[in-house]
Amino acid sequence: MRLSLITATHNRVEKLANIAYPSVLGQTSRNFEWVIINDGPDLATRNFVAQIKADLAIAYLEMEHRSEGFSLCHARNLGLDRAKGFLVAYLDDDNALLPQFVESTIRFFQVNPQIICSMVRQHRRRDVVRNSQIVRQGKVFIAPPPSANSESLLVQKHIFDSNGFSHHLDNAPRWNPNTRVFADYEYFLQCLSRWGQESFLLNPLVLVNYVQTSEGTIGKSTYQEWASDLKKIYEYREQYSVLSDWDVKSWLPLLISTYEDKYKNGMNVPGFSES
Repeated sequence: MRLSLITATHNRVEKLANIAYPSVLGQTSRNFEWVIINDGPDLATRNFVAQIKADLAIAYLEMEHRSEGFSLCHARNLGLDRAKGFLVAYLDDDNALLPQFVESTIRFFQVNPQIICSMVRQHRRRDVVRNSQIVRQGKVFIAPPPSANSESLLVQKHIFDSNGFSHHLDNAPRWNPNTRVFADYEYFLQCLSRWGQESFLLNPLVLVNYVQTSEGTIGKSTYQEWASDLKKIYEYREQYSVLSDWDVKSWLPLLISTYEDKYKNGMNVPGFSES
């Protein structure tokens, strides 16, 4: 059982080289390929990948940055088209895997042959950054809790994140570029709708270091954008069969309204203030 690790990067060679790459290089297993998508393309990223001499199986792809929709989703789809592994996993250029990620993920699927997708737990942190310098470093916490399951992630009791999310490549959904803030969540809905809730199992091991910054997609977002993404999901709710099991009309409109009210009241996304 081999794994394809997909990393899409857009004009962030410093993060790719200093955060993601060392963690990929440090894996205890080499039973994987690293699929790097240069979304730009960016010459510095091309040159960095070209000089890698380590014993890594690397598939390097380039694409023009897409102005329509969320280009990250287009890049991940390109990665899925190229991936050769039985399993696929995702890693952003500014996050890191713990050394046992590949080895432990493959073993988890082998021990649980009934599952098709899985999420690992993460060390999470929210940093405030100005001019690429950290001005306030957040406190590290572990999420989601061991009790998290497909239901709690579905109704957003716990937050789903794609870093370290793994699934079978065969018959995998494609990422939806019409979402941005909730692109990961929307993809999770697609996976559960295609494969069923029983296809998912949380891996209780903490295998990813995940840092959100005030300069990232979430850090720069507004509650209005949160509401907008969820409105799209609600509008097309019939496309997500998994939502039919969870009386979506009773909770998703309320969540959308909550985010809209927060935006109207001038509230910012928590965790990214300088004080």
